[in-house]
This record gives sequence, C-alpha cells and structure tokens, in this order.
Amino acid sequence: MVYVRKSVWANGGDFSDPILYWYAKGVGKLREKPLADKTSWNFMAAIHGIDIDKRPSYWTAYGYYTPGETLPSQADQDLYWKQCQHGSWYFLPWHRGYIWSIESLVRAQIVALGGPADWAMPYWNYSDTANHKARVMPPAFAQETFEGAPNPLYIKQRYGSGKTPIIVPYKDVTLEALLWPIFTGVSSGGSPGFGGVKTGFSHNSTSFGLLESKPHNLVHIDIGGYLDNDPNLPGLMSKPNTAGLDPIFWLHHANIDRLWAQWNAESSLHKNPTDPAWLNGPQERQFVVPNPDGTPYYYKPSDMLETKSPKLNYTYQQFVVAQAPVLVATTAGGKTVAEPKTAELIGANEDVVALAGEKTPSVIRLDDASTALFAAPKTLALGLRSGDVPLDRYFLNLENIRAQQDGFVIDVYLNLPDDADHAHRLDLHAGSIGLFGVSDASKADSSHGGKGVTQVLDITTLLSGLIHSGDIAKSGLSVHLVPRIALGDDAKVTVERISLYRQPG
Repeated sequence: MVYVRKSVWANGGDFSDPILYWYAKGVGKLREKPLADKTSWNFMAAIHGIDIDKRPSYWTAYGYYTPGETLPSQADQDLYWKQCQHGSWYFLPWHRGYIWSIESLVRAQIVALGGPADWAMPYWNYSDTANHKARVMPPAFAQETFEGAPNPLYIKQRYGSGKTPIIVPYKDVTLEALLWPIFTGVSSGGSPGFGGVKTGFSHNSTSFGLLESKPHNLVHIDIGGYLDNDPNLPGLMSKPNTAGLDPIFWLHHANIDRLWAQWNAESSLHKNPTDPAWLNGPQERQFVVPNPDGTPYYYKPSDMLETKSPKLNYTYQQFVVAQAPVLVATTAGGKTVAEPKTAELIGANEDVVALAGEKTPSVIRLDDASTALFAAPKTLALGLRSGDVPLDRYFLNLENIRAQQDGFVIDVYLNLPDDADHAHRLDLHAGSIGLFGVSDASKADSSHGGKGVTQVLDITTLLSGLIHSGDIAKSGLSVHLVPRIALGDDAKVTVERISLYRQPG
C-alpha cells in the first residue's frame, strides 16, 4: 500500500475530515511524551531547532521546556538535535526525511488508537487558485478546543498579521520557482537555483534556493508573525528554533516537498543533482531521524529521490500547474544547459544600508558598459541576440543581511518615486524577502561567522519594463526596501551591499 498525502482542504479543512481528526489525536498522544523520549513531539521539534541554551529561550518562555526537566542524553542531543538544513542544496532532501519521520510517528499513534492504517500527512496548498479558501488557515488549526479539551493543533503563538483568520498574502505564494529548470544555483550573484547552492552541512542559512525563498520562508513568517507586531514576541513559525513545535509546520513542509515532486514530474529537463557531494550528503554530519520504534534512521539525499521507494512509500493526491510562461535555459540548439553559467557583476550600491522608517532607499551605480547597454536597442539590452533563444537574466542581490531578530518580511521596489504609495505601485515591486533564520546567521559564533543571509531576486521582467520605458537613469537604479511591520531600533537590520548581476542565457 502506497500512502496518499491529500490536501488539508480536501474535505473542508475541519474535524469532519478524518485525516485532520486523526492528526489531532496522534499529535495529542505525541505531546504527552516527555522531551527525553525520541518519539515525542518536542524531541522531533528539537531536531529542527531548539533554543534552551540561549537567552531569550522561547521554548522556555512559551512553556515547551521547563528548566530542570529531564533531557535526552548528550549523545542523543548531539546526534539528532539542531539538524535542519537551510540555505543549502540539502534543504529539500533533508526535510523529506524529516517529514517522513513525523508522519510515521503520528501514524503509529493513530493505529494504536484504532484509527486508519492508511493515514498520511496532509499538505497545505496555499497556492491553489481554484480554491478561494486556499490561503486561509484551515479551521482545524484555528479553533481552541477539540472534543471538549484543548485542541492539539491549535497554537497560541501563531500570530500572522494580527488579524483573524490568518490569511497568507497571494504575492507570497506564487510559484515562479517551479519555472527555473536547474536545481543547483550559483553563490556568486546569479540564480540560487530551484533547490539551492552547493554547501556542506548548513544549519545556519546563508543563501536560499528559489523554492526555499518563496513560498517557504515567506509562509513561515506570514503564519508566525509577532504578537502585537512586537519583534520580541515572535510566533513559533517565525523562528527556525521553534517552528517544528507548530502542527501547521508539517503541512507547510509537506507542500514544499510536494512542489519538489511536482518540479521533478513537470519535465524531463528538471533533474536532481548527480554530484556525489549531494547524493551522499555532507561529510561533517549524517542526517538521522527516529523510526517509529525510536531507533535511528540514517539517510542521504540519494535515499530521498523517489517518494514511492519502499522506505518512504508515499505519493501526493494533487500537483499544480506553474502560473507563468516557462523561461527555460537552453542553448540555441534547444538542449538543456546542464549547469548555470557564471554571473557578472554590473552594478552595486556604495554603502551599507541600515533599514529605518517606512522605507529605506539606495541606489545601484551601474558600470559604464551596462549603462550604455541599457540605452541600446531594447532587444540587445535584455540579451536577446539575433538568431538566439536565450535571455540574459538579471538578479538583484541583497548581500549579507544581518538582524538581531527573525521574521521580518521586506518588500523590494525599483525606481519607486519618492512621493509614491508603494502599496499602489505593484508594477515596481521586485519581490519580497523573508528573513527566516537571520538572527542566528548574524551571530559571530555561527558556523558562517556572522555573515547573515543573502537574498536573490530575479528582476529580469521588471527591468525589461523599466528599460523599455526609458526609466533607467545614468545615475543608476534606485532600490527601496519596505518592511511590512515597523522595525524597532533593536532590530538592527542592515544590508551590506545591494548588487545587480547579469547571468548569460
């Protein structure tokens, strides 16, 4: 029997759906187990991240850990905890094994309670344009009680934008990532790839792949939010160290996993890496999760390639269709470009940008060749050469973003007039970045030396419009950074450099 993962909205998104009813029952049983138990809810969350050794500790503040309670052995902590892969080409395969583990643990509890043996983790397809409720928090996760007791799927620290119900913004869940044909990206200014850039073991993020950036990071923050927009009171989903405690986390990641499967299925051109460094996983530390009996299951990305393999044994009820024309990287002869080409820096701003107020401006100074190119005949400016198919792509890099707190979303605009209301100038919106995991990545003692995170936006289409309308001034390209909530002085959000790269088609 192959387990079938179905949409959380397949039967109304409430407890009339047996999938959600039994999910609540299974989660409730796992929550009864102590943190020291490798098959407990909190132990599984700690595999993604845990902050009981930090100040402040949100695990402690929110009541998920009580100082003095029994912990797993140090050996088990070292083996399992703080393992999630972010800002890495391992992001997708690591999470696939992680979801399989919690799904197996929940199913074991369900079967022990007399529930269905074919139960599988549902997914939340917030990008489903055919369902007008798709972006709304499903009711089973929003009601406080279940069978006269506290609802195991309800989390108080799920703040969203402060409104009820939580609704994920449409612009945060569009699926441009599915259109990029190459899994592995470049770390030198061009596309970060569908699945991320080549790294070793990467628990602290640096540069995110396209799918990880959007919708993954943005949805985390859209759900978690902050209590009263206070960055000192983050929702669980806003921080990697607490995200796994929220039951909606697993449906979000089941959907991200489904989108990876969708990307693979869409085209024979969409291939996973064949590099042994990816297939075999990082040398520094093995991936491992608990089996239902508590024994360790060690796995590599090569074990995660086929969802219907004997170990994983699942499929998805529904795929989606990408929402925009496919811009496939090809040669003139129509064959796939196996590897992304090196990107060329064509402009950058001059100073570190410290975000303050409603919006923060900066200016990218273009090199002389690019200034002249953008004034040339328009087909040449965008890299369309006579007789060639490929487009040069243009990528805006926000490099080494640092912050003291997690969970901010920043909207990025190009050439926004000083007196313009950004909310009404979506034509100048270059994209949104979600600062998920930025605070840990900004610490000097992090594995990447406090370099923060780098976010990359493909601005080819927007830049095309600006060129055609003659809006690229010789003085450069203006960039405005607009946080969705007011940043306090203690947030200390900075961008070391804003740069523009051209990547040949």
